[in-house]
Amino acid sequence: MNFCEQIKASLDGWQLGLSLFVRFPKSTPEARLFALQVLEGVMQNRFSSLDKSQVNHIQSTLMEFVKREYVIGEGDGDELSTEPQYLKNKFAHTLTLLFVQMYPSDWHNFFDQFLELIQTNTVNGNKTNIRVADIFLRILISIDDEVANIEIQRGKEQANRNTAIKDNMRAGDVQKLASTWYELLSEYRVRNQDIAITCLNIIGLYIAWIDINLIVNDAFIVLLYELLNDTRLRIAACECLTEIVCKGMKPAEKLKLIEILNLTNVMGNLDLTDDIEFVEHVAKLTNVLGVELCKIWEADTATKAAAYGQIELLLPFLLKFLANEYDDVSCAVFSFVSALQAIFKKQKKQAGSLAGSQREFIDSLLKVIVIKMKYDDETDWGGTEEDEVEEAEFLEMRKNLKTFFDAIYNIDEQLFTSYVHTAVINTLDKYQRVGNSIDWRELELALHVLLLYGEAFKGQLIFVLKHNNEIIAFTPLGEMVSKMIQCNISTYPHPSMPLIFFENVARYYQFFEVQPDCIPTVLGAFVDLRGLHNAILQIRTRSWYLFHRFVKLLKSRMGPYVETVLTNIQDLLVVQANLSSIDVSDGTITKDQAMEGGFDDQIYLFETVGILITVDTIPTERQTEFAKIVINPLLADIERNLSKVMSEPEDLLHVLQLHHLIIAIGSIGKGFPDALKTEVPTAEWVVLLKQSVEVILVAFKALSRFEIVRESARFAFARFVNVLGVEILPYLPELITGLLNESQVSELVDFLPFIGLLSHKFNPSIYDILNELICPLVTKIFYVLNQTPSGTDEAMLLLNLRKAYLGFILSLLNVGMDAVFISDLNQPRLESILQSVVHYASDPADVPSARTAFNILSKTLVLWGGPIQSSTNNTSTNSGRPLPGFEQFMYDHILRICFEVPMKPEFCITDGQSNLILNEISSILKTMYSLRGHELLDYLRRVWLPLDSADEFLQALQQLELKEFRKYFQTYVQRSKS
Repeated sequence: MNFCEQIKASLDGWQLGLSLFVRFPKSTPEARLFALQVLEGVMQNRFSSLDKSQVNHIQSTLMEFVKREYVIGEGDGDELSTEPQYLKNKFAHTLTLLFVQMYPSDWHNFFDQFLELIQTNTVNGNKTNIRVADIFLRILISIDDEVANIEIQRGKEQANRNTAIKDNMRAGDVQKLASTWYELLSEYRVRNQDIAITCLNIIGLYIAWIDINLIVNDAFIVLLYELLNDTRLRIAACECLTEIVCKGMKPAEKLKLIEILNLTNVMGNLDLTDDIEFVEHVAKLTNVLGVELCKIWEADTATKAAAYGQIELLLPFLLKFLANEYDDVSCAVFSFVSALQAIFKKQKKQAGSLAGSQREFIDSLLKVIVIKMKYDDETDWGGTEEDEVEEAEFLEMRKNLKTFFDAIYNIDEQLFTSYVHTAVINTLDKYQRVGNSIDWRELELALHVLLLYGEAFKGQLIFVLKHNNEIIAFTPLGEMVSKMIQCNISTYPHPSMPLIFFENVARYYQFFEVQPDCIPTVLGAFVDLRGLHNAILQIRTRSWYLFHRFVKLLKSRMGPYVETVLTNIQDLLVVQANLSSIDVSDGTITKDQAMEGGFDDQIYLFETVGILITVDTIPTERQTEFAKIVINPLLADIERNLSKVMSEPEDLLHVLQLHHLIIAIGSIGKGFPDALKTEVPTAEWVVLLKQSVEVILVAFKALSRFEIVRESARFAFARFVNVLGVEILPYLPELITGLLNESQVSELVDFLPFIGLLSHKFNPSIYDILNELICPLVTKIFYVLNQTPSGTDEAMLLLNLRKAYLGFILSLLNVGMDAVFISDLNQPRLESILQSVVHYASDPADVPSARTAFNILSKTLVLWGGPIQSSTNNTSTNSGRPLPGFEQFMYDHILRICFEVPMKPEFCITDGQSNLILNEISSILKTMYSLRGHELLDYLRRVWLPLDSADEFLQALQQLELKEFRKYFQTYVQRSKS
């Protein structure tokens, strides 16, 4: 390998490569491939090092090889060269690299040479040499890649070179190429279809940058249309026509091209019955035609009518392909559907309504879209792994179809509602007539469309019409939902049916506000084998979430059913941890691993239980009874597993079980109502919840060395903070201390917002706890942030911790807890905290953190930056508490970075986030002026402002309002940096 690299790098290595490649007898294909790589390296990287004689030597040697290898001699027959395909392509690329370096000045007859060779030594009465034709077409593909492919990024010098090459080719050689393509297609459509297909592909490539009239003429188009009826060439011909239609042109010229091609007439005569791949390509051609016509309609008022006339000719093809049983064919015309719907929306906005023919088409389009949403006979719901892949593809297509479905609602709401209502009601009526003999696919489609109807609907969903507050009729939506519930469709014996039923009732929960008598039917379906107890995991776990949503949104209506529901779901409230899917070889379980195995779904049930227990219409003593029935077994299980862990410390199953139990209790608490900020809750169940907190705290203190126990305790306390209010305060110090002492970096990121939540909830009651916390917390954070990350993951963790730290400081200042920073205990640490904020404000590589840091500094100015009052006559408007020593920090550091940060080379003024930083700095400068007045102006003039701009800047600072000063400061920074 070293030897090979030395050859590539050596100045004369190309000579060895050239002789090795053309040597006869031939070397091995691998050696010859290497030889071409050596030549390519010289032509791409060191071509200027070759003198003219060396270049000519390479040129003549390679062309001699072409003649020897590809020009057929007597008796060689009508066969392609036996060179391996990869060597042919590599050789074509090598010749192309030489071509782009020499054409046109030093190799003006490049194309003429090959066109002459194509006519040389033909056999069996053929017009052209098949071997030369084959290699020449490969070269043409390589030339397009090298000089015309817009998907390849190129430097300015390369781009200019390529433009010059294309201009020279267009001046004469392209005309010869077009004639040759026609001749090759005419000959090889029969003689060798692979050559003909390659030729068609090349036309499709070159059409983007050559004169279209070279191809779009009577002879060529007749030939292309003939090839559309050749089963071996029709796909390539169709792709070629698609590229012709895609060619960039002015709207009027493109419209004329489409009219000349008259493709709708041609497509109408094609056989589209047996070859699905060809049908898909014709669909793609239809799609491109439609999209181009829609662009013409949008761009040019003068051609709107003619463009729409062409669109109308395409509409039958659009519906036909969209409705095709093969999804790939349907998806091929999606862009046309989208562009057409955009036109209809604009037409309706301009004219107020659509023409009759357009409404008829929209009606047909809606029917096709809905039918296409139906599971086909080959795609089943669930099933084998292969079935799941097919179903996933089908569901992805459904998502796209939903976009078109929603658009029709916006185009014609009346037509949309009428069709959906008729389709759904007719299907449900059929189910009531024929029962379970109806195909599940029909029912699933009806309920799926019903679900989508509500998602398309804009504004408030209305289910009934009222007169004098009395219900007089259902709306179409109300009738569909009512019919779905009345016909008991959730009992249909197919797994898809209960799930789509539950999706609908959760989506249309407002229906039950006006028809509460339907609630028992739905709850019954939820709690039996159709829903929460379903044997299929996918249905069961999704039902847990939908049940939670249904109950939460209808909590005020749940009173009469609470006891029955709790009785029916008691067995689902058993927590059973499972280690089978978790790797515990390192003796730990991460918080993400702990939530696997379905437990993350089960917590919806516990939260739902909390909602049900605390329904307002249930007396508090009854609420407490329900709470004990649910919570006491969990508490007993915590104590039992805690005992086992203490006796078997290596058994992580019990630790995981404790995690699950604590999360479950916290989730139940989440369903309870919030206590007011200063309120002591009086409900009888408060005692039970406080008992739960005590048990959790005991488990936490015993096992705080485990991350998942720390995480679960923090989770539970975060929920109980809202429920218990100030009653939870006595338990917080031990929890906070334990979390702080044991937390890893990733946990600190969650711990800081948790402390922020407590500060917001219990200000000022939590002052003493925070006062004790600040110093050890900041010490730990600084220690972690000063570490050098060992990899990308650790770097991201530290970045997230930085953001959490700054967010924590800002949250304390926002809720008025600034006193903890200047207490006797913490003030010695204040300067290091402020220096860290200045440090992060000075880092333009992390713009969000820098903005937060400047925001913090702005607030500290208001709090501590005013002048220290020395007389009763001082009229300062400062509303904070002037802090001795802060004045010096303000001038030495805050004011300094206000000018230094924007001037850093890496600070990008045009970036939107950076502009927000400039806004923060502007606010700081205005605040400082309001606090320090002329003292600040003198300091700025003396230290920071250039003489030629000082007066202008200071005048702006004094006279402009904040909004105008922000604009000025941005201009000032731009001017200074330039």
